[in-house]
Amino acid sequence: MRIVAVSLGLAGRNLLLVRRVPSVFIPSLVMPLFILIATAGAFHGIGALPQFAGESYLAFTIPMAATMGAGFAGINSGMTLARDLEGGFFDRLQSSPAPRMALIFGPMLAAQARSILTTVVVFIAGMIGGVMLPGVASTLLIVAFALMFAAAASFWAIGVALRTRTVQAAPIMQLVVFLSVFMSVAYVPQDAMHGWLAVVAKYNPITYILNASRSAELTGTVIWSQSWPGLLSAGILLVVTGAFAILPLRHLENR
Repeated sequence: MRIVAVSLGLAGRNLLLVRRVPSVFIPSLVMPLFILIATAGAFHGIGALPQFAGESYLAFTIPMAATMGAGFAGINSGMTLARDLEGGFFDRLQSSPAPRMALIFGPMLAAQARSILTTVVVFIAGMIGGVMLPGVASTLLIVAFALMFAAAASFWAIGVALRTRTVQAAPIMQLVVFLSVFMSVAYVPQDAMHGWLAVVAKYNPITYILNASRSAELTGTVIWSQSWPGLLSAGILLVVTGAFAILPLRHLENR
């Protein structure tokens, strides 16, 4: 259980930095709101397409904004770790008897905690716009998908930070997360997509996470046939990005 205690301690330190360096966290809180308002406002007319079947475009956009907010939370953990590497704090942790896996799980847990806050803010913005919560089970499922994506994004950003050891690699962390979301069914259902973007979206795991999250948001019920592809995609993402984050630890120990 020592790994749990150290991971929680590191997560707590990571969250304290939100108060000490708010400039790092505030963009990750504001950007999902900006995306929700700008997308729902600018593309409101898309909701008239027959593929939407009369559903609210704001409700359609809420899972995407929650997922993007979770992605920002994950990136934030990678940037914080990169600062710790530059400042030497991570080296002190490595020389301590702390379990090595806790050095990754701590920032990941902090990312998940931040993603809960951004998801709640997105839900509140949706309610102000007239979209009520879809029900307890559906709301919890949307939050669960945001938590899993926050973990995957943090593993990716941590892996980049451990390899580059500089916060100047932040654009690489951000670019991959942005592209993974925007090159999915972020703005329209898959049936309404054409050309190369439709092909990319078909094989993009974020598509299945968004489809499952949207099914819960729009129907107000948890439909297993819609949910399991999203859960499977999230599981694969966690395994791949988790391995990407863990592999550099062995190299750093041999430095």
